[in-house]
Amino acid sequence: HQQCMSVPFSPHPLQHLSCLILKKVLSSPLTSFLLPCVTDSYLTLDEPMNNITTSLGQTAELHCKVSGNPPPTIRWFKNDAPVVQEPRRISFRATNYGSRLRIRNLDTTDTGYFQCVATNGKKVVSTTGVLFVKFGKQPPTGDGL
Repeated sequence: HQQCMSVPFSPHPLQHLSCLILKKVLSSPLTSFLLPCVTDSYLTLDEPMNNITTSLGQTAELHCKVSGNPPPTIRWFKNDAPVVQEPRRISFRATNYGSRLRIRNLDTTDTGYFQCVATNGKKVVSTTGVLFVKFGKQPPTGDGL
């Protein structure tokens, strides 16, 4: 009689699992063994990328929500060219859900199609969102109404 339960094995518990097998060996008490789980590789787009319309000077965040085994590598593109990070303005980082691209102090030249491409050596998935930066101030939030 075996019992298998998933236990976290890395900083990303959903991406790496190990299997704890408890097995009764002959007439001895329960002995535990830590063995790797046999899991199929996968790569899933968990949610389409968000579109953003905002104004000059604001900050925009685009999210790439993917999961996979093995864990995916994520690349960002703007209008089919790799996104280049700029200190204190354009940055992307890994998150527990995939990756986040943040652009601060937006300019109208930041308008474009943004794509994240995730690959884990077994599969590739991608999603695209539109960032539109318009002239003028962002409309009021309704706080003063």
